Amino acid sequence: MVAVATQIVKQAGQSVHSLGGVSMGGNNSDGDLAYRRLQKACTVLVVDDDPACVEEYHETIVNLGYQVMCAATAPDALQQISDSPEIGIVLTDLEMPTMDGISLLSEIASRFKPHRPIVTLVITGHSSLRVATMAMRSQATDLLSKPVSMEDLASALRRASETHFAMANRFQITALTKRLDPPAAAAADRLARRANPSQSDLQSFIRLLLKYQHNKSKYFDPAVLAGPSWEILLDLAEASLRGEAVPASSASATTLVPLSTALRHVNNLVEAGLVRRWTDPKDKRRTLLELEPHAKAAMHRYLENAWKLQA
Repeated sequence: MVAVATQIVKQAGQSVHSLGGVSMGGNNSDGDLAYRRLQKACTVLVVDDDPACVEEYHETIVNLGYQVMCAATAPDALQQISDSPEIGIVLTDLEMPTMDGISLLSEIASRFKPHRPIVTLVITGHSSLRVATMAMRSQATDLLSKPVSMEDLASALRRASETHFAMANRFQITALTKRLDPPAAAAADRLARRANPSQSDLQSFIRLLLKYQHNKSKYFDPAVLAGPSWEILLDLAEASLRGEAVPASSASATTLVPLSTALRHVNNLVEAGLVRRWTDPKDKRRTLLELEPHAKAAMHRYLENAWKLQA
């Protein structure tokens, strides 16, 4: 297994190098080159039933250096995504006949995102908290309000390109694992197919859940982790393993509760000293979150112990 892991890391590292990396640090020429490579790494699909909007977005996105495809309806968009694996970013309007943008996002999330890297963005002329919550629950990464400036669209596409690149790397590592370690992949497939547990299986699973709950209380105050707070911490822990911060809106969306409620739990975690919060220096409209160092260490110890409970 050590040899397999070494080979996976080596090949994944070669893939990152071949694309130039996503880091925009260093001198400006290196950052510009990395960004241009990100632009060429996937195609943007624009979905809108208004021909004038499609033409405007198409021209703007082409001028920003991206490859672009267009669809006038959500069903047409789904067909194009199915037929064109190079599509990695979908920019969609919300209000469309037959099938609206939220339904399109849900279809993309269920049909395509488990199998390939794809990032979704939303443009709407009627933005509201309800619309934002629905978009986030459908895994949209950005919500843009009409009329959209070229600067806002450029920033959103840059973030989407970086997210797409990170997702592509994770898919590639998974594919390498399956190719380099077939027994482990076969075992995972068998586990995934075990969809109909017996009564005994469910009883064992309940006991396991209780063990997880008791294990959690060894590392964190149960009073602090009521309700969605634990889900937010888990999301931030997963991001910490990738070495990434998480937008507050994204962390809130994992809880499946109203955004205002989730943000209240974020505030509680910040006040408890478990989470650090700051304004994204690249986009002053976004707030970023990450675990404080001691919380990250405690979470990793909890996860290691929880993993052992499976045995």
